[in-house]
Amino acid sequence: MNSRREPRDPAAYKRDRRQAVLRHHPDAGGDPEELFRALEEVDRRHGVAGPGRTEHGPTAEQVAAVAVTALAGVAAVGLSVAMSFLGRRR
Repeated sequence: MNSRREPRDPAAYKRDRRQAVLRHHPDAGGDPEELFRALEEVDRRHGVAGPGRTEHGPTAEQVAAVAVTALAGVAAVGLSVAMSFLGRRR
């Protein structure tokens, strides 16, 4: 289920999101929580935020995306370790 809508002004939306990321991104010394709040504010201002978004935490879609990414990482590490052991047996 997709809770996002198209922005009213795509160019302004893209510009505002880019500015928020440049200002608050952790790689540039920003705070991750402040980045999420800034991006949610941009989404709200541009009418993109859907009914599934809340101020109290991540949506189920965000949690699922993080879980899938983590599982993929664990699987990749496991496969790497397995291949390393198999390579040593020969």
